[in-house]
Amino acid sequence: MVDTLVPGVSTLTRLVRYYSLYWALADHAGQRDLDAAACQTLVRRTEVGLARTSIAHDKALFAHGTDTVQSLLNKGFTTGLASPGRSSYSPRSWGFWSQYNGPSMAMGTVTIEAGALRAGKHPCSLSVSRMFRPLIDLATREELSDGDVDRLSALAMEAPDTPDLPPLRDLFAATRNGRHLPEEWSGDDHTRRATLRFLARAVQRMPGKARVEAFRHYLAYGDTLDTDPVLIGDERARAWRGVLLRHHSVGAWRRMWAALVQQVLDMSGTATRDDLHAWISSEVSDVTVREFTRSLPPAVDRKGYPLPAEESFLGEPFSPEADLAVLLLGARRLEHLEGRSLDAFLGRRRSSSGRGQFLDPNWVAFRRSEHEDQPLPELARAFVDDMIAQSRRVALRKLRVGDDGRMTVFSKLHERNGRYFAEQAEGAGNVGLRIYQLSAMAEQLGLFTADGITPLCTELLELAG
Repeated sequence: MVDTLVPGVSTLTRLVRYYSLYWALADHAGQRDLDAAACQTLVRRTEVGLARTSIAHDKALFAHGTDTVQSLLNKGFTTGLASPGRSSYSPRSWGFWSQYNGPSMAMGTVTIEAGALRAGKHPCSLSVSRMFRPLIDLATREELSDGDVDRLSALAMEAPDTPDLPPLRDLFAATRNGRHLPEEWSGDDHTRRATLRFLARAVQRMPGKARVEAFRHYLAYGDTLDTDPVLIGDERARAWRGVLLRHHSVGAWRRMWAALVQQVLDMSGTATRDDLHAWISSEVSDVTVREFTRSLPPAVDRKGYPLPAEESFLGEPFSPEADLAVLLLGARRLEHLEGRSLDAFLGRRRSSSGRGQFLDPNWVAFRRSEHEDQPLPELARAFVDDMIAQSRRVALRKLRVGDDGRMTVFSKLHERNGRYFAEQAEGAGNVGLRIYQLSAMAEQLGLFTADGITPLCTELLELAG
């Protein structure tokens, strides 16, 4: 769902300079009719060029691959940095383009034809192509000299007021020369602009709060969707409310699963179902599910607007009981959300059965009703079984059969003859919302400052008032 609300941004895109780099490369490749192999070489050489330029000229914001390139230079590798192999800046055949290809195509700056880069629906700005011309010309050679790197200082990540910023601002904000004309932009462009407006509005109205937290609080809670003229009537804002509230439940499941895998590791890497049931039972209170649910804070205020109920359970250290509380609060939100917010809260698909999609808030509500008058540990044990079953489903979906007939199962937890085995920990972090990346790039574009938004941002995104 998040990818449809922030088109052109991913959890791996953090530098606007790379959008303009690939924009210029696609334009150049089309003009020279470069094939896929030539484009690949050009991408790798220019990425090394940006990394070396960043090493020489940046102080805090660095290009992708700078650590690897610096390490290779320190070891005496001065040639072949862009060539595939052990002394390469990136093990991936297309380098960091693999992180920006989908977002660049969503932006409309690049398309792919027969594996080669070509211009997208938005023609490359002349200022962008001129800006990267020196780097592209140098990339016809295999290596860059120190003198070459010095001449590329204008491409450093921290270089001020670079020529690519106005065209990039237009792309992110769906404007032309600073003006937004809706008929000139597609649905994805409008959605990206809308999310950027919501983020900027949250930062504007909640000064002093971290941007991602400002976004979460401003859109997920309270009456802002019905009172702020930037948000009123925008279904995308309502979708964000559902996504942000669901994010709490997703995080709770991920933490509980990570704790379960860690428990197996703590038991010398193997445990039975009974062992896991005993563990989870010891982690939660011996009260009924009904009593526990009644003890939770209200999810909405007297007018029916969401309250940040889950946030009282998100402090360190995390515990299975706190995550159970978050999941049950998510199930309670089904009673109050409606329309686009409810759709987004439940994901892309709405189930017609009582149980809903496996592990979604409908499923939690179903499990709660099943166990309402039973002890809380019984519900916790049911959730352990549910997580193990879901892990098996996911592992089977990801199963790969090699050319030699061997099967590879991608899972941190394996079951053999009634015992579960784990060899490494599972990450407990929540999935990304892409707002952090959008926020960082908005600052690079000159729309945000360290503690607010700029007058240019107010003008481009129409945030006055």
